[in-house]
This record gives sequence, C-alpha cells and structure tokens, in this order.
Amino acid sequence: MLDSVRIRLTLWYAGVLALSLIAFAIVTYFAASHAFYARQDESLRSTAEMIASAYLQEVEESNTAEQASAEILRQTVFTNRFVELVTDDGRTLAVSHNFAGKTLTVTPQLVNEAKQSGFSYGVQDHFADGDDEGLRTVVVRVSRSTNEQKGFVVAAESLGLVDNDLERLRNEFMLSVPLILLLASVGGYFLARKTLAPIALMNHQTRRITAESLSARLDVTNERDELGSLAITIN
Repeated sequence: MLDSVRIRLTLWYAGVLALSLIAFAIVTYFAASHAFYARQDESLRSTAEMIASAYLQEVEESNTAEQASAEILRQTVFTNRFVELVTDDGRTLAVSHNFAGKTLTVTPQLVNEAKQSGFSYGVQDHFADGDDEGLRTVVVRVSRSTNEQKGFVVAAESLGLVDNDLERLRNEFMLSVPLILLLASVGGYFLARKTLAPIALMNHQTRRITAESLSARLDVTNERDELGSLAITIN
C-alpha cells in the first residue's frame, strides 16, 4: 500500500495536519484554562468587594458589626459561592446561608497580603471539616482608607466549576480533532488522486507507445504547467 505515491502523500498530509491540530488544541486548552481561572478570580473579587461595601454602609446604620454582617449576608443569596465576614483577628462575624455549618480556613499569608494590597487570592484543599473539593479563595480588606481596618470578606468557590468547563473543552477537542483529521484525510486523498491523475495518464500512454506506434504522442492538457512541459519534452 505504501508503494502508492497517492497514499504516501495522504499520510504525510494527515500527519502534518494531526501535529498542527494537536498543537493548536494544547495551546488553546492552556489559554482557556488561564482565562477561566482569571475570570473566576475577578468574579470572586467582585463579590467580596460588593459585600465589603454593603457591610460598611450597614455598619453605619447598625449598632454592632455582628448585626451588620448578619443583615448583609441575610439579604444576599449565593448559589455556588461561599462568603464569610471575619474580624481583624480572624473571628467569624457571619457566613452565607449555603455554608451549612462549614467554615473557611484562611492562612495568615492571605490575610497579610490583603492588609497590604487590599485583596489576595489563594487555593485551599477543602473546607475546614474536609468534606469538599478544592476551593478558590479571595480575601478582601474591609476599609474606607488604608489607615482604616474593619475586618475582611472571604469569598470562595469550588474549583470544580472551572474543572467542569475544562473537561467539556477537552471532550470537545477529543471529538472534533479526530473528525476534522478524518475529513481532511479523505479530502487529501481525493486531492492527491486528482493531482496525480495526469501522471497516471502519461504513464498509461507511454506504455502504449511501442515499436509499431512510435508516431503516437502524449496528450498535453496544459502546456504551461510542469506536467505539460514534461509531456512536450517527451514528445
């Protein structure tokens, strides 16, 4: 089978295309992964900053930080997101209703980064009770100025949400890349067949030229291309 130029051209074409598609899929996957995680970080930060702003306004109208934090999280409903309001020393003021008794563990490093820059990102393996998958966490400082400190807002979301999106992307690549390669290979085979058809015709005609028919000439389809020039030279 590999003696056929047509088959060899098709295999070369399919191989180059396969490498190109695989490289494209890998680059696209890692770019999408970075974009998905960045989008999750920005969304979590936006949520935490919204809660921090609402908490500051509520503190001005309430007597205690506990009442303000409880009121804010009571009015806000989260589906896949977990929010916690804590004091400067790490004491929990209030948690969102979907916590269901869970507590987040925030490392001192994340707290220190949030104190300095206003926010920090981190990853923790699970909730403190250890019954959940990995979480992406953002800590936002609650303050009106750099000299003011009124605690922190901690927002977290399961990394599984991004992992599910990436898994769907992988499945789409695993289905689409072989299909594109198959269709392109079939098209490449017929293209090679059409391209090599004049050569096959010249070969057939050359065999018919014998001692009894030396006056026969090769058919010239196009005098301006390489095959036409070859036929004219042979004639």
